[in-house]
Amino acid sequence: MAARGERICTTTAHCVPSTDWVDALLAVDLGQTVAAGGTIENDANADAIGRAIFLQRYATFSPPQAKREVYDLAADNALYRRLDLQRHSDILQRGFWEPSFHKRFHADGLHMVLDPSLRVVHRNRYSARQYMQQRFAHGREFGLTRGLAYSVSGRLLLLLLAPAVLPLMLSRILWRALRKPALRTQLATGWFWLPAFVLAWVAGEALGYQTSIWIQKAAPG
Repeated sequence: MAARGERICTTTAHCVPSTDWVDALLAVDLGQTVAAGGTIENDANADAIGRAIFLQRYATFSPPQAKREVYDLAADNALYRRLDLQRHSDILQRGFWEPSFHKRFHADGLHMVLDPSLRVVHRNRYSARQYMQQRFAHGREFGLTRGLAYSVSGRLLLLLLAPAVLPLMLSRILWRALRKPALRTQLATGWFWLPAFVLAWVAGEALGYQTSIWIQKAAPG
């Protein structure tokens, strides 16, 4: 087991941990994996905004889940090896945006696991406006990081295709929700806000692609 100083736990004030959460964190062995993430359940008393947020962000990690290797984790309930985060100082300088790190981990041949013993409950604290601003910022960072990995023509193509992300993301959310009875019950009210929240991400992602093009044009030589 990695020592406490060699690991970093990431969470948020929106997630309330289970009573055994700290013990579960300490029991995680990061010797064979770069990160471990847990499950996130929605607050039973969530309003329409809270349900829409949960469906967009956390449906993939809602219980029940089996312990397994995964491509992505929710950093709102996760544990990382410190050194593997610090090795990527170029993206760490812009803050901790987990998709960028997860992509690097996979490129390095590192593995992540979903561990259902790490359990939290999502209790939303955002207003609709605050959450849309957060989604826009995350989408922009995703688009910028992804765009910089492509040529200028590739970035332009990503920018042109960005509007197609809206129906694609909505269909994925709907598909995930329909697979679990506990999530299907949240669609009735949560669906009202989902298009606006997804649109905020798509707008940010498109701006990220556009920014990556500007960066390339401004580069010397």
